[in-house]
Amino acid sequence: MKPILALLALLALAACKEDTAALPPPVDLTAEAVGYYCQMDLLDHDGPKGQIHLDGMPAPIFFSQVRDTLAYLHMPEQSHAVRAVYVQDMTGATWDRPGPWIAADRAVYVAGSDRMGGMDAPEFVPFSDEAAARAFSDIHGGTLRPYADITAGELLATEPPAPGPAPDASDIAARLGALAQPDRSN
Repeated sequence: MKPILALLALLALAACKEDTAALPPPVDLTAEAVGYYCQMDLLDHDGPKGQIHLDGMPAPIFFSQVRDTLAYLHMPEQSHAVRAVYVQDMTGATWDRPGPWIAADRAVYVAGSDRMGGMDAPEFVPFSDEAAARAFSDIHGGTLRPYADITAGELLATEPPAPGPAPDASDIAARLGALAQPDRSN
């Protein structure tokens, strides 16, 4: 009985490693990378950018600014399951040279700062380090928002979000989980 339990535990561990390894890594920006909405060269825009890897797609879709990346996740008309979402870390970076890619759900965001994104719209500035996000907020204004508390209303608003806690925070993790489920209607 013990050898069977050990074998089952080993198989379960291998399955976990396969799931983690199955996540596509972030893709570096090149001269060919264009924004999903604007179709403009991303290297011509300052500020952090985003990329989303979709199930069944050979390459990620890129976004000129993080706000657009997060807004895409809230759109009901998505047709593909989201496999991975990355944003550029602004911890230790400059506006014209954003940092490395980090998982979007691991970042803390500064919303409502005086910094405009790549399309000259209000930006959600991502940081891997909360202290760096606070320091940015002290200089540029805005409030800190964890990924899970960012709402569609904030992302699609034409005005920066009001200071304070996020109103009516939606559970983006549950929405993404539902999108990742296979289509059983066939």
